[in-house]
Parts: sequence; C-alpha cells; structure tokens
Amino acid sequence: MAKTKLPRLASARTLLQVLSLMSVLWCLCSGGVYAAATPITPTAHNQKQSETPRIIAAGGSVTEIIYALGRGDWVVATDSTSMFPAAATEVTKLGYFRQLSTEGVLAQQPSMLLGASATGPAPMLEQVANAGVDVHVYHVSRDIHGLSEMILDIGHRVSAEDNAKELVTDLQRQVEAQQKEYSEALATFESTEYPNTVNALFVVANNDRGLTVAGNDTVPQALFDTLGMTNIAGDLVGYKLMDAESVLARNPDVVFAAGHMLHGENALNSLCSHHAIAATFAGQHCLVKAMDSSIGLGLSPRFAIALKAVAEHGLRALSLKAANTVMQESASQVHIAQRTGLDKNTNTDNNSHDMGRFE
Repeated sequence: MAKTKLPRLASARTLLQVLSLMSVLWCLCSGGVYAAATPITPTAHNQKQSETPRIIAAGGSVTEIIYALGRGDWVVATDSTSMFPAAATEVTKLGYFRQLSTEGVLAQQPSMLLGASATGPAPMLEQVANAGVDVHVYHVSRDIHGLSEMILDIGHRVSAEDNAKELVTDLQRQVEAQQKEYSEALATFESTEYPNTVNALFVVANNDRGLTVAGNDTVPQALFDTLGMTNIAGDLVGYKLMDAESVLARNPDVVFAAGHMLHGENALNSLCSHHAIAATFAGQHCLVKAMDSSIGLGLSPRFAIALKAVAEHGLRALSLKAANTVMQESASQVHIAQRTGLDKNTNTDNNSHDMGRFE
C-alpha cells in the first residue's frame, strides 16, 4: 500500500510545489510591476513640478506683463507683436498672434500658452489644449480695470502673486497721480471764453478707404476717459473707418497716430495736411502726435506713460486755444479802440462845427 501511495503523494507534493511557485512568481511579477510603478509616478510628478514652465506669450500686452512680473526667463517664444522689453525680441517668434499654427506652437514644447484677446485661430487653441498645454486667452475690458485683472491672473498662473499685486498697486498710484496733475493743469485754463475740454482722435490706419480710428472699447478710449477728454469717434465700437465729413464736423483739437502706421520723416506733417484733418483745429496747428502702438493700442503696464503723453498733448492744445483767445481779445480791443477813436474824431468835428455855428 505504501509503495503504491508514495508516487501519488510525491506527485501531489510536486503539484503543490509547482502551484506554490507559480503563485509566488505571479505575486512577485504583479507586485514588482506595482512596486516599480509606485515610486516612478511621484518621482515623475515631482520632476514635472520642479521643471521650469515653458511659456508661449501671444500678444504684446501679455508678454510685457510676464516680463514685468519677473518671469521673462520662462518665456520660450512670443508672437511678432511682442517687442517690449528688449529681451522679448531675443526669443523665438511664431508670427502674428491671430494666426499662430499648431505645429509652430507645439514645436516649442510649451507647458503653457497665455494669449491676449483675439489670439488664434480657434482650432489651433483647441488642438494645443488637447496636446496637454495649459491655454488661457484673456478677454478683459480695455481699460485700467481689465489691465489690473489680467496682471493679477497672470501673476497667479506664473507663481508671482506678490509681484502682481505690487505692480497693480503701483500702476493705480501712477494713474491717480497723472489724473491729479492733469486736473490741476486744467484749472489754470479756466475761462468763460472757451471750454477747457479737449476733443481727441486716435488714428490707427490711413489708406485709400479713409482713416481707421479708435472708437469705444479700445485702449485710446480708456486713455481719453481717464483724463476726461472726448473721443470724437466714441460712437463707434472698436476700430472703424471714419469719413472725412464726420472728422471735420467734430473738429478734433488733438490727433494721435499709432506709431506703426507712420513711415518717413514727413509722415506726421502729411497727416496734418490730410483732407479730413487739415481744416480742423488739430490740423491747422499740426497737433498730431505719434504714439508707440504697444502702449497706445495695447493694455500695457506702461499705461501711465501713455496717459502722460495724451495729457501733455491735450494741454498743448489748450495753451494754443488760450493764446488764440488772448490774441482775439487783443485784436478786438484794438478794433474797439480804433473805432472809439474814429467816433471821437467824428464827434469832435461835429461839435466844432456846431459850436462855430452857435457862436
């Protein structure tokens, strides 16, 4: 009996050993995979977190804000409009921010794309986002409030919250100081002879079709509003063509021109003599001022600098108005004096005649 059962026991024992070995091997394999995967995941995550973000900045305003927050070294590429600060010109350029290509963007291996309003096209944004890139396009009001909002949000996204708060506080302080300075200067021009207000116009393009000007919901509108000036194109929305008759009828005191549209030394003089401007107060005194497009048309942290340029140009117009008023008053007084003298001479002659006659 023992002899016949031994093989069976041996066989069973062998089977158990095989099964046990297979179980151990399975556990080791599955456990090994798990054990190998467990440390790799957090390590890769930590490595990703510790890597410097690779940012593509689309739009001059966004680029300038990132650099102002001290994160310019995180920018790997920008669009062709991003020319400030100088360091931004040294990174890869991807073309116009409204017409970026998916291939061009992804070739930079970005982790983040931050864009100004109108960054696109939309399919590119969707494809880049689907590739795992953090994409955010800023649609904010075109004024100091929208600028502050954008600065704070970008500061959060690039881990520079304190710098962003400081930048916003400093920006608001500069704007308030400029408002006060302009208001005090206006007070010196108070007169009943003419209104101490300024009618302004911002020209962004001049071609065969006419003048393209900045209307409502634009940075020029925000600049004019901040100082209390009147945008004669304020009834338009965005950047629109304005016919010559409307410009003449609304008679701007000052005209600003986007720097990118002016070519050659005589560009400003040519604009002064433009048929739509020549007969206006601005045209007659050639009160046409070029303004850097990056601060005149974009939501730049240098908003206060643009504000100062607008204020100074407006005050120049008021000075000329005041001078003209004084000259007109002087001319009028001279005319009155001359007329009075003439009347006196006439009356003297008459009186002499009468006296002789009555004698």
